[in-house]
Amino acid sequence: MGARVFTTVREANFEFARDLGADVVIDYRKEDYVDAILRETGGHGVDVVFDTIGGDTLSRSPDALAQLGRVVSIVDIAQPQNLVEAWGKNASYHFVFTRQNRGKLDELSALIEHGQLRPHVGAVYALADIPSAHALLESPNNGLRGKIAIAVEPSLVS
Repeated sequence: MGARVFTTVREANFEFARDLGADVVIDYRKEDYVDAILRETGGHGVDVVFDTIGGDTLSRSPDALAQLGRVVSIVDIAQPQNLVEAWGKNASYHFVFTRQNRGKLDELSALIEHGQLRPHVGAVYALADIPSAHALLESPNNGLRGKIAIAVEPSLVS
């Protein structure tokens, strides 16, 4: 879609992130993402931060924004936000909660159908194996890349 995409992953996932379309990958365990973004943009910042983590990451997102930037989050706000940095940049916040908004799910589905969005499914479990899927999610260093899909039809499990 023409955007220069920055993302944070572990170094072991750099190539995977690049294959998905990331232009700049940042190892969040070794480098502060705000510092890396400001360095890569010559101090300008980015136009949009898409937050899927919340907490401190959401609080610090305005630090990585350019003037008139936007923070888009899919995470519930568990703590009050310090909006001084966002206010100083005339930034805006958008919160998208897809489970409550059928229209947004339909828009995402259309992007997938047209090949503009490529979700990555890391594992598929049968409906009866949901406890195993949860165990995988909860295990540290599980090697999972992408989302877990639950197949309601047993024939769809690969």
